Amino acid sequence: MQTVPVPWSMWYDTRTLDLTFPDAWDLTVSHMKGGPDIGEAGIRRALEEPIGAPRLRDLARGRRDAAILVDDLTRPTPAYRILPCVLEELAAGGLGDDRVRIVCAVASHRPMIREDMIKKLGVDIVDRLEVVNHNAYDNLEFYGNSSQGIPIWVNRDFARSDVKIAAGMITPRGGMFGGGSKLLIPGACGRQTIFANHSYCPSEIFREHIEEVAGIIGLEYIVNPLLNGEGGVMAMVAGHPEKAFQRGVEIAKDLYASPVPRGMDVIVCNAWPKDTEGTQSGMARVPLHAAGHEALRPGGTMVITAACPEGLGFHSVMGPGTLFKERGRARMAAEGAERQRPREIVFTPNMNKYDVRAQFGPDVIHYRTWPEVLADLERHHGPAAKACVFPYGAIQYGVV
Repeated sequence: MQTVPVPWSMWYDTRTLDLTFPDAWDLTVSHMKGGPDIGEAGIRRALEEPIGAPRLRDLARGRRDAAILVDDLTRPTPAYRILPCVLEELAAGGLGDDRVRIVCAVASHRPMIREDMIKKLGVDIVDRLEVVNHNAYDNLEFYGNSSQGIPIWVNRDFARSDVKIAAGMITPRGGMFGGGSKLLIPGACGRQTIFANHSYCPSEIFREHIEEVAGIIGLEYIVNPLLNGEGGVMAMVAGHPEKAFQRGVEIAKDLYASPVPRGMDVIVCNAWPKDTEGTQSGMARVPLHAAGHEALRPGGTMVITAACPEGLGFHSVMGPGTLFKERGRARMAAEGAERQRPREIVFTPNMNKYDVRAQFGPDVIHYRTWPEVLADLERHHGPAAKACVFPYGAIQYGVV
């Protein structure tokens, strides 16, 4: 057997999972270009050399207070490595711990509990600073409507702060990149805003609209790392929300680049490092979206592998049963009638068949062990199949 170790269960485990394949199979493992961890020195250097903005300590001087948005455990951002340096910058500008609030920008996900906050921020920060969950249903400030008619409801704690910082990360999201101002919208917006933005904002101006809303609210600064295949910080940008983000995307297209082959019988996309829950596991397919061509041959099988230690998870806007989800499913069914959709398997040990059907639809095949998956693939594709594995698909940028 050929063995491919893949990272598994972000935030909950550091071990890898071995995926095995027959020796006779033509097996490709598509890794990102990547880069070494830049270490604390590299993180500090990014803060010392901000892009399109003053150094954070200079921005903080004479200001009343600051609020920092951080993402939740559905995202792999190592805030516990980044924030100590950010807090030092703010303190050097006169904003000590008692004048800084951290807002967990959970969007319409579940709130974070103390254990989650410690994983994300480190116990020292959790015990020292005010750390609050965003509530998409209350404690919101209204900013009127955007140019697209989207009502702008924003977390009040963040809205009323003087210095506004977003500390997320840059990752590929198919046709666009996450990061920058996207931690604010949807991360710290009301449910009405999140639903309307994802439902009615045209895709061709989606990112432009995010920047517009961030400007209305007054986001001044971002701090965004890029992660390698081991979860290390291989690059980081800081500074102006748009200018620093655009530079980060340029770096991301290079470092996240992962070759996508053609004509595969089997493609395995691992959802790490966004594999904490089922509602996010579809991001495993990201490298295939970006490549813009059919990597699977007709009759091929797509396999999503996802640890999902939190099970199906929760998303009040896009989760199972929501209007957004059902509309998307109807659209996919219509598209499927026009073109053949690939056979799809979801391998996850921590969701049952009802969870998988709710998230992926009734036609998806679910297995809870890899030997079951392998037996299925051998039955369908025989002894001489061509297969490709994306070991950390949720952060891989597919290139032809």
